Amino acid sequence: MPKTLENISVRPAVKGDIRAMTAVLDRAFSANDPFGEFMFPDQAKRQRAQPRLNRAMIRHQYLPAGGAHVATIDERVVGAVLWQPADYRFGALRYIASIPEFVWAMGIDGPRVLSMDATIAKIAPGLPHYFGVTLGVDPALQGSGVGTALSAFCLREVEKAAVPLLGLCKDGNIGFYTAFGGQQLGKIRLGRSGPEVNVMMWLPSSLRTVKE
Repeated sequence: MPKTLENISVRPAVKGDIRAMTAVLDRAFSANDPFGEFMFPDQAKRQRAQPRLNRAMIRHQYLPAGGAHVATIDERVVGAVLWQPADYRFGALRYIASIPEFVWAMGIDGPRVLSMDATIAKIAPGLPHYFGVTLGVDPALQGSGVGTALSAFCLREVEKAAVPLLGLCKDGNIGFYTAFGGQQLGKIRLGRSGPEVNVMMWLPSSLRTVKE
C-alpha cells in the first residue's frame, strides 16, 4: 500500500483537465465496476465507450455545473470526483449541443446508459441534495490519501450547503464511505435487470439528530 501523502491538493476542474480526468477514471474503473459493466456489457466495447462517455459528461454536464473537481500532486491529476450540486440543471441548449457526442459515446447501449439517469432520479425525488456520481483515484495511489482528500472536500461542501449528499456504491466500497460518516440506506437496482448497488447518504451537521 502506498504511504500516506501530504502534498495533495483539491481544486475545481478546468477544460484543460478533461483528458487527465478521463484517463484517471478509466484506470480507476477498469475492472470490478458494476456501473460500467451494466452500461456496456461487452468488455471490449466498454474499454472504448466508457472513456468517451466520461469525457462527454465532464465537458457538457459537470464542468458547467461546477460539479467536477480534481486531486493533484505537483499539479498532476491523480484523482477526480464528479457530482451533481443541489441546484443541478442540464439546460436545453447545452443538452441539444451535447447530443452528437453522447450518441457517439453510447452507441447501441444508449438505453442502458439512460436508465442509469432514471435510477438516480428515483432516489429522494423532490429533496434538495448533492448527488455523488463518481469518485476515482489512480490505482497506483489508492490508499495514499487521495480518496480521503476528495471525500473531505465533498463533505465540506455538504456542510456549507446544509443539504444531504447521496450516492451509489458497490458492496466493496461501503467500508470506505462509512468511515467518512456515510449511512447505508438500502439497495437499488440499476435499470430493470441490472445489479443491485448500495444507496449511501451523508448528512450535514445541521441535519443530524443529536443524541442525549
